[in-house]
Amino acid sequence: MLDLCIILAGPTCGRTLAEFGADVIKIDDPNREGGIASHLDVNRGKRSMLLDLKTQAGRDVFWRLLEDADVVLQNYRAGALERLGLGYEAVRAAKPDIIYASLNAYGHDGPWERRPGWEHLAQAATGMQMRFGDTQPELQPFPVNDYATGILGAYAVALALHHRAKTGQGQEVRSALAYTATLLQSPFMQSFEGKRWDEPRGTATLGFGPLQRLYRASDGWFFLGVGESLRERLLRALEIESTSALEGRFATMTVDEAVKQVLAVGGGAHRVMDIAQNMESDWLVRRGVSITRVHDGPGRVRTTGPSVKMSRSRVVPGAPASAPGADGVAVLDEIGLAGQRDALVGEGVLLESL
Repeated sequence: MLDLCIILAGPTCGRTLAEFGADVIKIDDPNREGGIASHLDVNRGKRSMLLDLKTQAGRDVFWRLLEDADVVLQNYRAGALERLGLGYEAVRAAKPDIIYASLNAYGHDGPWERRPGWEHLAQAATGMQMRFGDTQPELQPFPVNDYATGILGAYAVALALHHRAKTGQGQEVRSALAYTATLLQSPFMQSFEGKRWDEPRGTATLGFGPLQRLYRASDGWFFLGVGESLRERLLRALEIESTSALEGRFATMTVDEAVKQVLAVGGGAHRVMDIAQNMESDWLVRRGVSITRVHDGPGRVRTTGPSVKMSRSRVVPGAPASAPGADGVAVLDEIGLAGQRDALVGEGVLLESL
């Protein structure tokens, strides 16, 4: 698999597939301004090449790599790879059964397909910032659409590979940040006659009602999730008359006391944790969702592992991200181009490190 992607969404697609066993060669532009974003995060499990595809010599290496590839991933603005002769039609002409995944911000056949785009623009275009901010737009605190678009792209690649296994046909698959942002808000996208647009919104929102919301206890916060059928049992257990008294009652209890009481009546509750508490929890470490390993250069790095677990298919964390360019020579050797190493390096087409 050849991963030509930049920033987050596209490289997340390649990382996800690498965690499920794909051999992913990550090709980065050695001259890209700003270097490689989030390298330790999104490029684990891949082999790294710094190859200048703007040169004919670099493209010659790409075409040789394509001969052994099943999938090409790219998330450049529409037309960018076509100008280099590396768009879907050109790649398909050379290898008809290729799976070619294209990810962008706004989609690939609308009026904005050629606009530059990234996480915050997709949030702005889809109502997400207004939902989060209510009367004044607010940015989401993490790149939810970037990561989710990468995962959806990997899902699409897997479906396309399944289709090819049945039919022998390759195809292009597409994913976009704006599509993802719309999907993630799907509970609020339904419209029908008489629809009331009164769902909770804004950063001050604590929940959807007294039985589904955040509460402050004496020593921290927790989230309460209780079904309507358990309302009376919860009120009796807490010795209060109505849900309007929940806030005051919970304020007199510790988080552990409140959670224990809620769980005892069959409801759901959990302490609000910060990121460090989450990543340091023994349960996540044992499950391999939080992993710490030694990387070349920065040393010990804690990061996330694969979040999907399967009973038969082995899912393993990708190897720690190689230093940028560290695998280029080995890849050339695999495809019979080791003899070109000196020329490619000398011309600046291939870099062995940044």
